[in-house]
Amino acid sequence: MQTKLGNESEEEYCFYYKQDRKIVPNKNKSINKRAKERLTEIYENYKKGLPEKFIKQWKYVKLYSPKNNVEEAHSLILNSNEGSYDLNNKLNHLTGKEWTKFSCSWFIFNALSKDLKEEREICGNSDDHPATYSPTMIEDFIRFFTKERMSVLDPFAGIGSTLVACKRTNRVGFGIELNKKYYNMIIKRVPEFKNNIINGDSRNIKDFFENVKFDFCISSPPYWDILNRSTGSFKDTREKYGLDVKYSETEEDLGNITDYNKFIEELSQIYFDIYDKLKKGSYVVIIIKNIKKGGKIYPLAWDLARNLTKKYSLKDEKIWIQDKVALAPYGYPNSWTSNILHHYCIILRREE
Repeated sequence: MQTKLGNESEEEYCFYYKQDRKIVPNKNKSINKRAKERLTEIYENYKKGLPEKFIKQWKYVKLYSPKNNVEEAHSLILNSNEGSYDLNNKLNHLTGKEWTKFSCSWFIFNALSKDLKEEREICGNSDDHPATYSPTMIEDFIRFFTKERMSVLDPFAGIGSTLVACKRTNRVGFGIELNKKYYNMIIKRVPEFKNNIINGDSRNIKDFFENVKFDFCISSPPYWDILNRSTGSFKDTREKYGLDVKYSETEEDLGNITDYNKFIEELSQIYFDIYDKLKKGSYVVIIIKNIKKGGKIYPLAWDLARNLTKKYSLKDEKIWIQDKVALAPYGYPNSWTSNILHHYCIILRREE
């Protein structure tokens, strides 16, 4: 719902500034006349690059300058609660408030029932995939690292959560999925991207998507062979209902590599090849976590990030926390063993 700037009598004002930490209108008639002229110029010159919600509600858009300078103003306000959008923002379509909110180094997110319901209604057997994530969570990353109508690649597309997030946010989705069954689910969920989705091995990405340069890449690759070692209730429950316990049986599946160092190298090479298909300045987000095997912890997230700095610039990490996962008494009563309920969202960039 549109939150108006001020009361109804202030709707005529086109120029706003900050006073005592509040956004207020400048009521000078000549300044508002000039602000209206500038808004017309902005619409004509920036229309293709403006957020869709601003274009659709342009009559409500106001020119904004915190310092009350109409000639130097380069920000727009649609909803005062959402903050101002800077026309110099080259990365995304977020306002300053939205940008700041995303910059927190951690977030809590659990699967949403609406996403699960949508998956099942379209695919029927979406539960078959043993390690999905929510499109709603991915939307936040896509909104931060791209603008509308930009291209997004997921080289481990699964059942298409990233592609669904692209559809919801008005981006163009591309994906690669090795498993034919999961590939077919993607086509059902986002038929509009059918020509952008490859049923193949990401290790061959050099041969895919000719003449395409991507604006962003986000993916969650296999967590080494963790699914092949699934035990306990996870494996028992899935086998009981005839659901997949691991991605596939094929040799091409990275999740079937047993040697840790080989897995790191082969996974890294995929992202090195993706580097050449990214536009300069584009970001890559890899959702992954450190894992345990045979009583030893393998710092998969950190080792992968370190290896990828051979080509990429490592910019940061965001920690994704799942706080609704049931805890188990691992190690009790003899030794320390944690319940790992967090993932690392490794953020890299192609600088050159």
